Amino acid sequence: MAIDKKAVKEWAAEYKLINEAEREDLIVRLATETVEQSIRSYFAMCKLATALAGSTDVPPELQEARERHYVELADRWKQLAERLKNV
Repeated sequence: MAIDKKAVKEWAAEYKLINEAEREDLIVRLATETVEQSIRSYFAMCKLATALAGSTDVPPELQEARERHYVELADRWKQLAERLKNV
């Protein structure tokens, strides 16, 4: 099934609008959010990403490595959060 070039361009334009709106929302949110709130949001995102790491969109042999990567990132952010508490 071939996708029409016009449809792809329309799809891309819609995603561009959505991404721009999300970027504006993020700028507003980050201007008022504390570092702790930002880090908590990041941990929540990491938790979601870890849950999704077992998804079927990657080959099974890569899922374990993908999950390890997300867990490592979450651990690094936790260490940073601990350091910031002591500042």
